[in-house]
Order: sequence, then C-alpha cells, then structure tokens
Amino acid sequence: MERKIRAYDSLKNRVRHEPGGRMMYFRKKPVMIPLLVFAVYASLLGVYFWYTAPVRVPAEFAGTAADPAVYMTNGQLDDIESMRPWLRWVFFVTPPLQWLALWLLLTGGTAVRWRKALERTRLPPAVRYPVFVFFVWAVSSLAAFPFRFASYRVSYAHGVATQSVPGWLRDWSVSFLLDYAAVLAALGAAQWLMSRGGRWKGKLWLLSVPFIAFYMYIQPVFISPLFVDIRPMSDERLERSILELARRADIHAGRVFEAEMSSKTNAVNAEVRGLGSTLRIVVWDTALEQLGEEELLQVMAHEIGHYVKRHLEWAAAGYALWSLVLIAAVGTLYERLAASRGGRWGIRRPSDMTGVPLMLLLVSVALFVCQPAANAISREAERAADLYALELTGNAEAEIAFIQKTARTSLSDSYPPLLSRLYSTHPSDLERIAMALRFSEERSGNDRPGKDRPGEERRGG
Repeated sequence: MERKIRAYDSLKNRVRHEPGGRMMYFRKKPVMIPLLVFAVYASLLGVYFWYTAPVRVPAEFAGTAADPAVYMTNGQLDDIESMRPWLRWVFFVTPPLQWLALWLLLTGGTAVRWRKALERTRLPPAVRYPVFVFFVWAVSSLAAFPFRFASYRVSYAHGVATQSVPGWLRDWSVSFLLDYAAVLAALGAAQWLMSRGGRWKGKLWLLSVPFIAFYMYIQPVFISPLFVDIRPMSDERLERSILELARRADIHAGRVFEAEMSSKTNAVNAEVRGLGSTLRIVVWDTALEQLGEEELLQVMAHEIGHYVKRHLEWAAAGYALWSLVLIAAVGTLYERLAASRGGRWGIRRPSDMTGVPLMLLLVSVALFVCQPAANAISREAERAADLYALELTGNAEAEIAFIQKTARTSLSDSYPPLLSRLYSTHPSDLERIAMALRFSEERSGNDRPGKDRPGEERRGG
C-alpha cells in the first residue's frame, strides 16, 4: 500500500492541469544529461584551444612582414597566447550555454509555470506576453553574463579593453534592452501571425525586409550614439584629406566624424555606416592617436571600398534572403515540434507564449550553425575592400603598417586556428598582409616591403 501511495505522489508531481481541466504530462528528463553533454563539449573546446594557443605561421611567411615575430615583441606574443584561447573558448561555449538554459526552461516546466502565473494576474495578453518574453530573455542573457564579463576582464588585464566596470555594465544593460526589444518584436510578430492562420511565414518575411533596411538606416544616427560619443572631427586638415580621398571614390560626404573609443578599448578602427541621408564616415579616436596619416588614409580607403562596391546594400539583400531561409526552416521545424511534443512541454498551440524558449533555441542554433557560411561571404567582401584600398592609394607599405599596428594594439593572432577562422568575419592578419605583399611585388617587382624590419625584437625559435 505504501508503495502505491509513493507512486501516486510521484505521478502527481509530474501532472499539470490546464485551466479547462485538461491534464498534461511532463517527462522530466534528467538534468545531468544535457549538463554532461555541455561539459564534454566545453572540455573538448578547451583542449583544442589550449593545443592551438602557440602563435604559428606557415613556413613560407616566416621572417616576412606577415610574421608576427617580425613586428611584435616576445611579451606581446606571450599575451596573445594567454588571452586569445580564453576569448575563443568563451565565444564557442556561450551560445550552447544559452541553449541549455532555454532547454531547461522548456522541458523542466518553468515556462508553463510562468505562463500560468501571468494568466492568474488577469492582465491583458498585450501585457502578459512582453513580460513573459522578458523573463525568458533575461534567463538566456544572464546565463552568458559571467562568461562575457570574464572575457572583458581578461581583455582589460591584457591592456586591450580600457573601459571601467560601471561603463561595461551600462553598455551590457543597453545592449540587453535593445536586443530584448528586437526579440519581442520578432517573436511577437511571428506568434501573432501564427494565431491568424494562413501563410504566416511569408507574411513574417515581408515584415522583416523593411525592418532590416530601417535598422541599417537608423543605426549610425540613433543606435551607435547610445554606446559612444560621436562628434565632428576636430582635425580639419586631416578631415579635408579624408574627404578628398572619399571624393576620388565619388563619395560626397560633408563631414567626417570621430568616435570617442579610447575610454573603451585600445583597438583602432574606422567605418562607413548608414544608408542614404544617414551615411557617415566615422574614425575612432584611437586610430587618430596611433596611426600616421598615410596609414589612416589607408584604413579609410578600405572603408570607402565597402561603400563603392555596394557592400552595405549587398549585406541588406543578404540579410533579407537569409531571413527568408531562416523563417522557412525554423518556422517549419517549430510547428512540427510544437505539434509532436507540445503536450509534453505545455505548448498548447504554435502561437502559445510557452513556445518562446523553443523558438529562441531553434533560431540561435540555426544562426550559430550557419555562421561560417555567412562569414565566408563577409571575408570575401573584406578582401575586396582591401584590394580596392590598395588600388586606390597604391600604398602597400601603409596597408602593412596599419595591419601590424592594429594587431599589436588589439593583440590579435595573425593566423588563428581553423575553427576560429571559419567563424571570423575578416581574413586573418597574415592573409591581409600577404595580399599587400603580392600587390607590392606585382606593382614594382621589388623585394617584399617590411621584411626583417630593423629594431624589432625577434621571437626565439
């Protein structure tokens, strides 16, 4: 008799009642299984990045301007070998950690309990849904927070990041709220269209296209200033040089803007952002401080190359096409899982807010898996911009010099391991310098510039 009572109590713990009296059964899979899978994955990545930590270059580039032993000190190379493996590990571990958090929310019944608690408040659906999405997004973001904060502290300890802890926390909070607003809009539109029936995936894609264009339009004017102070360039002579270079490429910009990034990082960069009337040429103040004029103009020529070759427009078209594939694939898979396993997870229908963790999980996995393909396209665009800059200025020495300087200030690995290269948006520093070396040889037929630069400390074998 006692055994039957224990069995009955166990069954009650696994049964949930819907408001209408319908009973749902939750199969509580052991938490240890997904945790063990995650631990094995994280451990294997740790071994891989530890093994690939030493800075190496292919033999044919040893001793050339593409070899970091030529333009970096032993101390800088040691810092790269201690910092970069950690940052790479965090990059690849953080998304699966968020997937784990979303999976446990869904399969553990927490999402259902939140939904029921909100329903008991008798708040209108227009209020309950944003609150529910906020809870889910908070769990996902907070799961990754310790790793992101640790990465920032590692970068700070190595002199790359310069931002204070309060400043970093502020930027993280602003990013969290902006991402939450975007997630709420996307998931809210998707589930509202599901509730209406019909071809909701096609309608959602039609909504996404103007949203993508609108974001690219407002980003340099309204989004970027939330994180950094952007003002007109104070050096009028340098501004005229940059605008003259832009006019040679048929870009008629009225001003060049300066972004105050030195309070956040020692890395250098410049960018051409925006569409139409919001087009802006922006130079980081770190670039103004650390680069010579020829090197800075070379950086700007690269950014101008993106504009001339319509990479911004192609990116917008690519995002639109990618969103079509993503919505079709993820939407179909979500509908099938909601139909086949929704009863176990408390998803009453595809438009039920309980399905939000599942939707976020599927979208995140799809984005992560397909990122190498998207980044391969990005790397080709970066190579094209590099080649355009070389052809516009004809200054391979300045190209090599600015890549070497940016590598020193950001402590970037000139030739990272294969897995990192697959997920990188830019070619490696070694590949970019090698292109400049080939360009110089083809132009002049002279010896490679920058080889064994005098005064630079060589790293021992």
